[in-house]
Amino acid sequence: MDDPIADVDIVFLSGAITTLDNTKPEVEAVAVRDGRFVAVGSNAEVRAHAGDATRVVDLGGRRVVPGLIDAHCHPVETLWMKDDWVDARYPGTDSVATTLDKLHERAAATPGGEWIFVACVSASENKFVEKRLPTRSELDAAAPDNPVILGNGTHMAIVNTAAIQVLGIENGQTQLPKGGTVLLDDHGNPTGVITDGFADIPSAPQQSEIAGYLSRGIPEFWNQYGYTSMLAITPHQVVPAVQAASTNRIPPNIRYSVSVWAAPNGQGFPDDLNDFEMPAGSNPDYFKFIGIKAWIDGENDCRTGYMYEPYLGHFDIDPPGGRGTLVTPQDQADAFADLADANGRIAMLHCSGDAAVDIGLSAYEHSASSSSRNVTIRRIEHFGMFQLRETQLARAKSLVPEGLRISVQPIWLTELVKADNENMGPERAKTGFRFNTMIAAGLEPAASTDMTGIYLGNVNPFTAMQAVVTRLSDDGVFEPQEAVSVEDALRMWTIWAAKAIGEGEHRGSIEVGKLADMAVLTDDILTIAPEAIHAVGVETTIVGGRVAYSRE
Repeated sequence: MDDPIADVDIVFLSGAITTLDNTKPEVEAVAVRDGRFVAVGSNAEVRAHAGDATRVVDLGGRRVVPGLIDAHCHPVETLWMKDDWVDARYPGTDSVATTLDKLHERAAATPGGEWIFVACVSASENKFVEKRLPTRSELDAAAPDNPVILGNGTHMAIVNTAAIQVLGIENGQTQLPKGGTVLLDDHGNPTGVITDGFADIPSAPQQSEIAGYLSRGIPEFWNQYGYTSMLAITPHQVVPAVQAASTNRIPPNIRYSVSVWAAPNGQGFPDDLNDFEMPAGSNPDYFKFIGIKAWIDGENDCRTGYMYEPYLGHFDIDPPGGRGTLVTPQDQADAFADLADANGRIAMLHCSGDAAVDIGLSAYEHSASSSSRNVTIRRIEHFGMFQLRETQLARAKSLVPEGLRISVQPIWLTELVKADNENMGPERAKTGFRFNTMIAAGLEPAASTDMTGIYLGNVNPFTAMQAVVTRLSDDGVFEPQEAVSVEDALRMWTIWAAKAIGEGEHRGSIEVGKLADMAVLTDDILTIAPEAIHAVGVETTIVGGRVAYSRE
């Protein structure tokens, strides 16, 4: 009898292949045809499917894992910030003074009237030696002839007087057209601080630039770390370029699932979400519109995450009341969840502060109780990163049968624990980053970079994996009882991430029928010392059986 899967396209032999399939947790070899695994097993079992035209790859005993999935990132913004913004990122830039010097240097080479954007990492007010951010007047002095936006992360910015004039901000004005919040001094004058105003930025990459990002820049940046898929969260203006790229004859070297975010006041969504659908002729294995996203609040590291209790101390950048910023109130969050549900799309609610998390959970309890559709995916972004209450853990667990998925950003353990301790105090801060507790509750956290171009190093998953395994943070060993196994760390970046983007049946593990995505590692992540996991690299990234990246 003829072999139904004879003459496969390619076989990979003699590897230490971690499948994350409980029925075959480790194998030697795999066979691929038409971009999917058709055989998984021993060298002999897989070699039997090879024909004369089959390509044979010897893995040389290297550790192989399923292709990694970035379950929440902003790749277009990342490439734009990486390539075009002034680099004032900590630790390379550790002070207000150095930041202003870099801005002045850029202004000297920039024609008057052109925008200048400056990238600082979030929580720079905690990290800079001056323990503050540049002021509006300091930006004026460094760049008197150019409108300037200095991003303290992506949820807070400082702008100069020229930018205030171009944006049309008047004395007493507290809101921008697309929902950003303007902070005022005691006399009603703009201080230069804007929270959650990214949608109001007047400049962005052109469609031709975005096309280049999608075809080359983004895959090249992510593939080198073993990523084969991503959930790309974009503004609606990016969608036409994605739709155009989706019909290219040659597929990219990474798989794009797309979610579109609304501006803080809800702008950015058409009446019919099908307007975001990929066109006929696109390949859904590489391009797919899957969801929509809204912000409930800002982010804790710049003190705009919406909290029940005030942040400790006071900074001039703090929103009134000291508890952060509520961007989307409960009724709008409910309507957003209903919109996603009615359209059969994944709902994503950004919930950074603990008060915001309860709003997100309530929105999903509302939509789950009123929905007539089959269970869809309902996601909380940044769940429990900074503070997690036991009541929230219980509510989240009860929503798992209703499709709740959580996205987490483990790399923040290495960057933001010290700022959390300063902003909230150790007793509140110690309830954040509870990954072992989340896993024990059955929440299957999906790991992501949340790359925006602010922290460029966040793209490295192995630095983050080391953090979740060792609990070594930027402020020492943090709550060591919350450490997870290396195997669970891998699941966070693979099968659990695949489930969070609705692709658990097609990606995230090495099984017959799934897409043939793998990462061949330089070191054995399962046996290397935990404190050395950060040094693991990627030898080869394989997407659909094709080599997308090679270290050579």
